[in-house]
Amino acid sequence: MDSTKRAKRIRLIVFTALMTALTTALTLASVPLASGYYNFGDVPIFMSACLLGPIPALITGAFGAMLGDVILGYMAYAPFTLVIKALEGVIAGLLFKLIAKAVKKQVPQSIFYCLGSIVGGLIMAIGYFLAEGLLLAEDRWTGGVVNLPFNILQGTISAVLATVLLYACQLKRIFDKIYNRTPQVELQSDASRDATQNNESAQENKTDENNDDLKF
Repeated sequence: MDSTKRAKRIRLIVFTALMTALTTALTLASVPLASGYYNFGDVPIFMSACLLGPIPALITGAFGAMLGDVILGYMAYAPFTLVIKALEGVIAGLLFKLIAKAVKKQVPQSIFYCLGSIVGGLIMAIGYFLAEGLLLAEDRWTGGVVNLPFNILQGTISAVLATVLLYACQLKRIFDKIYNRTPQVELQSDASRDATQNNESAQENKTDENNDDLKF
């Protein structure tokens, strides 16, 4: 593995860990609802789907959100969150991968990206609706129905916020420059290799000149 690929893999791991931690942090900054809570933990999941891809978004959503549930004391929700947020991340990531191939211009791409993120948010809302129907034995499906609009609103607002941060605030462009930059070590090695080749060529030319002088 060359230095460029190794550097990108390290960056991928680092950024995935950062997005996972940010998901946990934003999940902890929550507003309690009837049987759950409202939070902005979906924003870094959608950002991860756009910047890093489906698998990192899956990891970000699954472990970042589940850890938030555990810390907040919603232990019963944690296994459901692991699956639901993983699906949210991977679906948003796959949709954006298709969008990035089909749409190259920034403005239409950002619109389709937002719509793709909203689809991921709807998956999340439906997942929690089904989970709460199983968990809330006293209210059965009532609690899920009550929280469904809030979960849809949470996913939609998070999708819009992620789009604004990535495109309007140019975070996507900044990230691409950082993530795809060439390591300085490699640049130096390339420069050294070029210098060596130039020196060897100069020496060969000098040798050829000397040989020509001797022949004369």
